[in-house]
Amino acid sequence: MEGRLIIFLACVAITLIVNTVIIYMVFRIFGNLTTKVTEGVHEFQTGSALRHWLDTMQSSAENAARVTGAVKEQVAGLEPELARIQAEHAERLAKADVRFKVAFRAIHFTVAAIDGEVTWPLRNFRWASSIVEGVFSFIRGNESGSGASSRRTK
Repeated sequence: MEGRLIIFLACVAITLIVNTVIIYMVFRIFGNLTTKVTEGVHEFQTGSALRHWLDTMQSSAENAARVTGAVKEQVAGLEPELARIQAEHAERLAKADVRFKVAFRAIHFTVAAIDGEVTWPLRNFRWASSIVEGVFSFIRGNESGSGASSRRTK
């Protein structure tokens, strides 16, 4: 039991020491940070170069606001013209769409006609070959009838 108590007290002591070191380090970090911020604010209040830079930035921001307002007015003036251009463009696209549909129909009809003419013999090859076979069998049938022989008769 005494051994467990000693181990427990040692763990508590180590934890207490680590927590104390962490709190001290945080205190030092915040102390340095506060000092730097105080120096920066003091320099900001007394520094003429920084004030001059801020005045320059303020005048630049005001000029940018004026330019933005002027551009906004010009764009607002262009809106009716942009709407007219968009309407013309939509009309031209519709006309082009109709022309492409007509051209597509013409090309489709021409391709179908050419396909029919070119592939007709191939599709009807069996039909044509059966006719040719029938003609040949008819011709052979007359020669190979009951009176036909392979030798010449005298």
